[in-house]
Amino acid sequence: MAATGFSFAEKTSRWAVLVTNVKEILPDVPHLTDDVGSLERLVGEGRVLESRQDDLRSQFQENTKKIKALISQGETLRGRLTAGLQSKFGFRSETLLKFGVKPRRAPRRKAAEKPVPQPATTPTTNTK
Repeated sequence: MAATGFSFAEKTSRWAVLVTNVKEILPDVPHLTDDVGSLERLVGEGRVLESRQDDLRSQFQENTKKIKALISQGETLRGRLTAGLQSKFGFRSETLLKFGVKPRRAPRRKAAEKPVPQPATTPTTNTK
């Protein structure tokens, strides 16, 4: 039984099964010869396109790996350059902004916390 789904691969699979089975009875239905030939060409084109798509998917995955490696190397070098600039100009220097590096800001002191008053306790009475 041919695939029953709606994906391109399942449709082309159904087409191929139809072409194969109709070819067996083509002498009995000669008026279908042109349509069978056309569908057979479409199945061939579909297989070529699927193969091409698989190749492109493979290239895409390879490019993604290369991009990730490039990003890793770039971030390592950026970190080294940033560290070098910070050692030259200081961590808080506004000159770092020129190079796209945020200078460290002086830490801000938090306001002293106000003591929270404790609720008054009421004596409990025992009644017996």
